[in-house]
Amino acid sequence: MSKAYGLPGLRIGWLATRDRALLDRLERRKHYTSICSAGPSELIATHALRKRHAITARNRAIVDANLPVFGAFFAEHADAFDWAPPQAGCVCFPRYLGADGVEALCHDLVEQAGVVLLPSSIYASPLGDVPADRFRIGVGRADPEPALAAFGDFLAARAVAAR
Repeated sequence: MSKAYGLPGLRIGWLATRDRALLDRLERRKHYTSICSAGPSELIATHALRKRHAITARNRAIVDANLPVFGAFFAEHADAFDWAPPQAGCVCFPRYLGADGVEALCHDLVEQAGVVLLPSSIYASPLGDVPADRFRIGVGRADPEPALAAFGDFLAARAVAAR
């Protein structure tokens, strides 16, 4: 429900598997952590699924409107980032080209400009390699211009300080 429907706080999910041993282990773990999903989350998810066409059309329109805005931002800062728009969905993982590293960029950005980006280390997993020079940024929220302006001001101040 989080990306396509814009409802990231809902914790609703299903699992389908033919692996009975895996299903048994996961069922025990689920019962250990919770018996069922929250009732309000189930009601909201049900309502969203009934209105799926309108909700997904709205969210696609927001992403479509934002892609040129993000494209212009990253083109303006092409010396610092390698960006490609998401191929599907509303999340992308630009590469940070700075010598200080993406961890420092994300830390300094939130501390100095109040803009939160998540470095790729957050997504580290034994299931696959995660490039260490990337960060996550979403393009699915309305009105990204103020956050991108703060990000741009941060980059400009950093460039001045580096001279």
